[in-house]
Amino acid sequence: MNPSDKIKIVTATIESHLCPTVVVGKSDDGGTIYARYRWGRLVIRLDPSNPPPHGGAAGAWIMDQQLDPEGLAGCISYDEIRELTSELIEWPDELTPRPRRESEATSFPEDYEA
Repeated sequence: MNPSDKIKIVTATIESHLCPTVVVGKSDDGGTIYARYRWGRLVIRLDPSNPPPHGGAAGAWIMDQQLDPEGLAGCISYDEIRELTSELIEWPDELTPRPRRESEATSFPEDYEA
C-alpha cells in the first residue's frame, strides 16, 4: 500500500483501557475511527458521518482480525494497535487526552467521609 493511501488519524483517545480496549479518533477528512479489542479480536470501523452514530461503532468495518486464537484476551495497548495496523492506518504518535465528562467527579463532595 502506498503511504498516501493510508487512513490518516489526527486525534486518538482511549475510551476504555480495560476489557474491551476502545480507541476512538478523527481522521484528517473528518471521519471517525473506532477500534475495539475484545475476546482476542481487533475490529476497526470507519464512519464518515459527523457526528457518527454510536460514537463510530456503527461505521464500516475496515479491519477484523482474531489475534488471540483462544479468544480470551481483552486488553491491548495503543502501541500494539498502531503496530498491527501500520500498513492501513497512520495513527498519531501520542494519544489525545480524553476530555472530562460532566458526569465524572473531579473531587470528593464536602460531606464525603473516608
